[in-house]
Amino acid sequence: MKKRELRSLVAARETKSPMKTRLSSGSPTSVLPSQQSAGRRRNTPKKLIPENGVDSGAKKLTKTTVDSYKIPGSRNVVKVGDCVLIRAPQRVESPYVARIEKIEQIPASDKVKTVVKLRWFYHPEETVCGRRPFHGEQELCKSDHFDSQDADCIQGKCKVYTFEDYCMLKEVDKHDYFWRFEYQAASQTLSPDSVDVYCICEMPYNPDHFMVQCEMCSDWFHPSCVKLSQEQVATMEAYEASMTSQRCVKAIGP
Repeated sequence: MKKRELRSLVAARETKSPMKTRLSSGSPTSVLPSQQSAGRRRNTPKKLIPENGVDSGAKKLTKTTVDSYKIPGSRNVVKVGDCVLIRAPQRVESPYVARIEKIEQIPASDKVKTVVKLRWFYHPEETVCGRRPFHGEQELCKSDHFDSQDADCIQGKCKVYTFEDYCMLKEVDKHDYFWRFEYQAASQTLSPDSVDVYCICEMPYNPDHFMVQCEMCSDWFHPSCVKLSQEQVATMEAYEASMTSQRCVKAIGP
């Protein structure tokens, strides 16, 4: 486990609503592009069981819905609604992440196969818009892409939180993820197409980056954007202090 080095902006929204902007690859006033540089192509693991429940000999198979599945070689048991790590076809790739929608057992020629129906989460770089500077290291996009896979593809369990719940965590594990955008795989679009932005750089919040709050206007800023040194930031973290932005200092005057 590791301590999170950030301040949550969730509580701040209760006192002051941040600015909103529409996202694009360039201008902050344009909509998200539906057709731009294609993201990394998702090559899901090969299906070992046909979705129509019919084997190569066209013999009809009987599906049985079950409540759980034990991951071979571990004590982990997964159930419907759990989020899991799926082995990527290329070992160098990060595991895929999906939520189990259904677990079925299907008789095969020599044994019973377990098949899981999945709803996929996409890594930002797999979407048409690609990974942006504000994307957190553990950020995913919840998609409308469903399919069925052999349960042997499951590597382990993980957790996927909403953006707000993730920001409230005091500690995160390497298998803790979050999402704030939904991705329509067929149309290659993201929703919502506008998000809250902060700081003078007007960027959406990245929960991996530390921010400080102005005690005058309650806005949040990246230390580098308001020219705070690492020593000043360390002191503020230690004493949970705030600061006054230069913008507010100038507005107040001498």
